[in-house]
Amino acid sequence: MALQSVLRCFLVVVLLSAVSEGELEPDSSSVIQLSHSLGSQTFGSRGQINVRSLKSGSVSIQQDSSYDWKDYKEAAEANEFYHLEALVKYNGIERTFLTSTKACLLFESRLADIITIYVDLLGNIFGVSVGIPHNQHCVGTVPEFEPNFNTTVLISYMEHGPVPDVAMFIQKVEQEKVAKQSGDTKDNRSFIAKYWMYIVPLVLVFMMSGASNPDQPAR
Repeated sequence: MALQSVLRCFLVVVLLSAVSEGELEPDSSSVIQLSHSLGSQTFGSRGQINVRSLKSGSVSIQQDSSYDWKDYKEAAEANEFYHLEALVKYNGIERTFLTSTKACLLFESRLADIITIYVDLLGNIFGVSVGIPHNQHCVGTVPEFEPNFNTTVLISYMEHGPVPDVAMFIQKVEQEKVAKQSGDTKDNRSFIAKYWMYIVPLVLVFMMSGASNPDQPAR
């Protein structure tokens, strides 16, 4: 019965792994509405990302900075953060994600940012993040530029986990079972490793008897 229970558990794992290794669920178009804020200012509209297919990574983006060059410069000098809010509308479900980066990084990249969309194994969007390419650091002033975003949209898919080798496990269990029934099993352990549970109590008994009966003084 124990063997059957173990095998049953492994079969369940195999079935779940087979499902996870399949393709993404049939995907439909989705819309990600973007809002942003500099520092503690209220959120304003930035635009939206139209996802035509998560499988193929087909997306398009429409956006407007809604801030001018001075706003970004002041936020960078004040060491404030740039906040991006993404409202995802997908499969009849709405989810809101908030992500941030330092305003000086966005300012010094001249509004060249990367928006990453995270997708699970079932094809659901479970996260959105904003970042700056090349891991730039805030190093100094930047010449005046037109505050238009130059955005790259990436889709990151969740990777599959390792699949257990159930066939090898079952084969090993069956071989051990047959060997035990035919009496061909061999125990290559040492004498102490085999019978330590008997040796240890005897040693303890001798030690305790020796402590309780000390040698008599010589006459």
